[in-house]
Parts: sequence; structure tokens; C-alpha cells
Amino acid sequence: MLEFARMVAGGVLVALGLALIIGGAIGGLRFPDFYTRLHAARAADGVGAAVFLAGLAVLSGDAGIALRLFVLGVLIVALAPIIGHLSANAAHVGGLAPLVGRYKAPRPGAQRDQP
Repeated sequence: MLEFARMVAGGVLVALGLALIIGGAIGGLRFPDFYTRLHAARAADGVGAAVFLAGLAVLSGDAGIALRLFVLGVLIVALAPIIGHLSANAAHVGGLAPLVGRYKAPRPGAQRDQP
């Protein structure tokens, strides 16, 4: 019975982590500029990867492997904001400006305004 509870808990954590990662990927596809896409990816993927690895650690059944997965999750959580900051800083230094003002998403099938 305890083995079944461990499998269910690990499966739920893995599924939750994958849902967070997929949500970040969808945000990366839907948002209008680099900076908002970066925010979506970094916010969701760092946490999603840590939750996913926690689920794998629960499912592993071996304390050594679980400890390694836990350390990897801690490293991902610690390094994700740093990588996001470095990416945004490189884009800013490279001259990529964020969108200013209210963004209006194009509608499918709508005619574009020609200048």
C-alpha cells in the first residue's frame, strides 16, 4: 500500500511539473515580445523542472538517486533566474527594445493596415 501511495504522489508531481513546463512553452509562443516570452519561460520552466525532478526523486525508490535529483532541482531553481537575467541583459545591450504601449493581438483572418 505504501508503494502505491509513493507511485501516485510521484506521478502527480511529474504531471504537475510537465503542466508547468507546457504552460511556459505556450506563454513563450503566445506573448508578443522577447522580454515577456522570457518571463513566461523562466518563471514556469524553473519551477516546473524542480517539481518534475521532485516527482522523479519520489519515484526512484533509491536514496542516492533521489538525492542527486534533489541537488539537480536545487541547481535549476538557483540558476534559472540568473540565466533569465543574463538573457534579458544581453538582449537589452544588443539594442532589443520592449514593446511600448498597449498591445493588440492580430485576429485570424483580419486585414492588416498597410502603411
